[in-house]
Amino acid sequence: MKEFHPLTIERILPETTDSVRISLAVPDELRDEYRFIPGQHLPFQAIVDGKKLRRTYSICSAQGEFPLEIGIRVQPGGKFSEFAATGLEAGDTLEAMPPSGQFQVVPDPDNAKDYVGFAAGSGITPILSMIKSVLETEAGSRFILFYGNRKQSTTMFIEDLYALKNLYPERLQLHFVFSQEEQEFPVASGRLDAAKVKELFHHFCAGVEVDDAFVCGPNTMIEDVA
Repeated sequence: MKEFHPLTIERILPETTDSVRISLAVPDELRDEYRFIPGQHLPFQAIVDGKKLRRTYSICSAQGEFPLEIGIRVQPGGKFSEFAATGLEAGDTLEAMPPSGQFQVVPDPDNAKDYVGFAAGSGITPILSMIKSVLETEAGSRFILFYGNRKQSTTMFIEDLYALKNLYPERLQLHFVFSQEEQEFPVASGRLDAAKVKELFHHFCAGVEVDDAFVCGPNTMIEDVA
């Protein structure tokens, strides 16, 4: 049976004005227990204001990479996310259960696939892990990402994505969509709903035979895009 273990925070850094990135050290004796499949999450628990709270946050690290990194969007009134952003610092511990979850991709060096990801807001976190892992492991595969946010300043992991684009310019396509920021081209404005996804796919995926597609974001967005 899986149990919670205290993991030491190596770094906690602001990711955007309303989100943080937390790096968690995993002791050598627990490494096998905390190995994960890209897309999986970590269940956490903490005592906040005298109450035990539990939340799950997706891993954004590449497969096999340590420390484990997560991204947390601070929700207004969200006790756990506010605690993580303002009540923790490097050297503190955070209780985490080993990885779980069926939203995942299993990279295989023999694959030569076309992947498409649709992410909105903090939904980028597990998909970032998938993108990193696929591009590192599957030399014959490509990944197309459509990523929706209110504006560029609230876009989590944007620098990570641009760094991956520089590493894999021929195998990674990035398409950002902003709902509260005017864009040069109308296709890049709006929300990732059913109509927008059809428009984006028509513009950027003509002739692509998609092998696997992944969608992560608010429930209404997932339903529309799916």
